[in-house]
Amino acid sequence: MANTTGSPIRVRKDAWRLAADDPTLLWYARAVDAMRQRPLSNTTSWEYQAAVHGTNADPSSFNADQQKAWGQCQHATWLFLPWHRMFLGIFEQIVAATVAKLGGPQDWALPYWDYSDATNPNARKLPAAFTAAEFGVPEKNPLRVERDQGNDGAAFLDSKAVSLNSLKHKIFTGRSTPGGDSGFGGPSRGFNHSGDNDQGQLEMVPHDVIHSDIGGLMGDPDTAALDPIFWLHHANIDRLWEVWRHQGNSNPTDPSWLTGVKFFFHNAAGQPVTYSPQDVVDTIASPWHYQYDRTGETPAAAADKTTLATGG
Repeated sequence: MANTTGSPIRVRKDAWRLAADDPTLLWYARAVDAMRQRPLSNTTSWEYQAAVHGTNADPSSFNADQQKAWGQCQHATWLFLPWHRMFLGIFEQIVAATVAKLGGPQDWALPYWDYSDATNPNARKLPAAFTAAEFGVPEKNPLRVERDQGNDGAAFLDSKAVSLNSLKHKIFTGRSTPGGDSGFGGPSRGFNHSGDNDQGQLEMVPHDVIHSDIGGLMGDPDTAALDPIFWLHHANIDRLWEVWRHQGNSNPTDPSWLTGVKFFFHNAAGQPVTYSPQDVVDTIASPWHYQYDRTGETPAAAADKTTLATGG
């Protein structure tokens, strides 16, 4: 499948719905292992990409490039969703290039973890590839890392954690004043790396709760992207933004959101690139040309009336 530019469209699929012989997670594990072997100075290395989200390193030790690229994740702002979409797009591009170089499929796409799928009895477990003792690489599993919950293969998320009550909020932009409705996507606030107040409804639940419940590396924004499940979790958050939009809701049209901020990254070739939200509002037309296998109302999208409406 290709878009109007002729570029192939990658299709992101639910990890729990992949066929038994689907190579997506197998090649993901192999690519993760290969990226971990690259030096930190390589912008396509596992540690470098994780540091783009956050890092515990002393900022005074950063070189000029790292000063611009590291510790840039956006929280408690209406930039939360577009920034993470950019971050995922770059990461998917890097992993896909790594998979291809290793001899894997040319159309590899980042899967997502739909933990809110009420039709799937396994949804509230980590996908099995992330808990196996060995997967993808002999005698180890690159997808299994330090976690407080989930590595035993049991369900550990409750209904509150996977609530989709955020989809009921029809307005993307919330108020930036304390106590105001933070909206679906967050308050109209500029660059904001700290996420300790006034998150948008989707950022609060399920985003924040999933991070906290898994714990370990995922429990700290400065280490979260070192956990391979981080990327599937955020792919699902990105997908839920598309679900919300497909329900007839609209993204901001304010120029200060569309073009007011440019974010710095390195692409799969190591070249510096910058993007604004207007560059990523359409997933197919975006620099990464992707779509989700499901963007209609998910089985749980109506949000069970008995579910606690955290932040709802």
